Amino acid sequence: MRKEGKGDALENLPAAAAEYIRLVIKKMRYRKKVRSEVMAELAGHFEDELKDCKSEEEKEQKAKQLIEDFGDPKLLGILLRRAKKRCRPLWRTVIVRTFQAAGILIIFLIGYAIWFMAGKPVISTDYVAEFNRLVRPVADETQNASPLYDKAIQLLEANSDFNDVKILLQAGKKYEASTDEKGKTDKWITENKEVFDLVIAGSQKPYCWMIYKNEGPNSGMRGVSTPNNSGFRYLALLLNWRAQFFAEQGSYEDSFNDLTACYRFGRHIRQGNKTLVEQLVGIAIEGLSVETICRILDTHKIDSAALTILQKNLEETIAKEDFVINFTGEKLYMYDEIQRCFTDSAFGSHLYLPRIRLYLGSDKKPEYFWLEVFAPFVSPKMTFHVLFTQPGKVKTRQMVDRLYNHDNIAHKTPAQIHSEKIDSEKEFMKIVKGNLFLEIMAPAINRVLELSFRSKINTQATISILALLRYKQEKGQYPDSLDELVSNGFLKELPMDPWSDKPLVYKKTESSFTLYSVGKNFVDDGGVSAKDKDGQIQMWNEKEGDVVFWPVVK
Repeated sequence: MRKEGKGDALENLPAAAAEYIRLVIKKMRYRKKVRSEVMAELAGHFEDELKDCKSEEEKEQKAKQLIEDFGDPKLLGILLRRAKKRCRPLWRTVIVRTFQAAGILIIFLIGYAIWFMAGKPVISTDYVAEFNRLVRPVADETQNASPLYDKAIQLLEANSDFNDVKILLQAGKKYEASTDEKGKTDKWITENKEVFDLVIAGSQKPYCWMIYKNEGPNSGMRGVSTPNNSGFRYLALLLNWRAQFFAEQGSYEDSFNDLTACYRFGRHIRQGNKTLVEQLVGIAIEGLSVETICRILDTHKIDSAALTILQKNLEETIAKEDFVINFTGEKLYMYDEIQRCFTDSAFGSHLYLPRIRLYLGSDKKPEYFWLEVFAPFVSPKMTFHVLFTQPGKVKTRQMVDRLYNHDNIAHKTPAQIHSEKIDSEKEFMKIVKGNLFLEIMAPAINRVLELSFRSKINTQATISILALLRYKQEKGQYPDSLDELVSNGFLKELPMDPWSDKPLVYKKTESSFTLYSVGKNFVDDGGVSAKDKDGQIQMWNEKEGDVVFWPVVK
């Protein structure tokens, strides 16, 4: 067989024919071996047609005629290439097409990756400013407790001696501290009366709102979700510690004043359209206050007059309180993070990974960890989801609106939800499923709603305990039922258990009484609390046990 490049295939042909064949082969643009075969075939065809010519001139003329019959060399090259492709084996065609498709896909992926990595968020709305307008009531600054709380926190931060006290506050409660620890903290409390005066004065104000600031271009609502929560926590712990100190000294009026102030302080933090984090901090402070009240009632004999004042103050504090969690501010938080966690372009939007990584850590699900270290091939499934199937900016915002539109559940008690067989957790998970942003960012709304009911019943149970102790002091014995407290004016209304939609269970015992909720298993276990494997009481166990408010757990 003649080989291309050695010249022997074309050496016996006229110059015009040889040049034509070379041009055809050039225009064919195909594999070298195939071009060599085609060149040999064309050369053989010309040789067969020219073999009867008598002279070189006749060969030249005949060759030109053949060239004219063949036509345009470029078109002939294309036709020959197509013919060869049609004649190749199926397996080779499949392989070629596969490699071609893979090449196109790789080019597409490279282009898509460049577009993905080059995307940036567009910050179009100042949600911090909107949030400031949302939380600001129609009131002048003299009615605002926030400046007083801020000043109290500043005093703590500037007090070098507070570091030792802080460690004790973090380590445990006053009744768990050693004698030396108690003495050190009690001394600090006595010497820093100004801090307590500021918090008490703030608690007497009708409103509490802060001026939230956007501390940087990448901050937004994320920077205001926990503005002073650490400081708030220490102020609450200090008030509760001092209340116990006063109780140990027999100054019950001062003790209860501190605890009432602390409860109002917690209510201030969560009151209004605050972020979810602030509301939970406020609920925790309220819970700490009523827990300390019950502990003092359990360990000290207090006269009916002091109990009456405390009960009245608590009732007035919660008179207009519905304890329902407010998600208005939380929606603004989510809107702001959507505009910061998604890119924005004419070709659509996708997750902006540098922002998402701010919310990831070792406590997150393992399949999200690759985002934090930016190693996408650790989880190919997650990589594919983030790149191609993750809902964009507009759809995510619509999902947020659906997530927080839960009026049909928010005002239902746990007992109602249980009786109607509503799986609230499943309902909320349906909304966020498949959206990485919401799976990371969205709170467990059913748990949050449950906390609001726990806060309510904790407070109502404490008020009922105060009424029962007063009844005993004034009547000489405990009532046979809670109805007697209402009929005798010791209680305005029966404390309703959200886990049964019936009054809290009250049982008169030989020397005292038991007051409890049926708890999260919706079953009356006779006032017996659940315990863990170490024998420790579990107040809100989902599977067993009641939530016992009295007697107080030792």
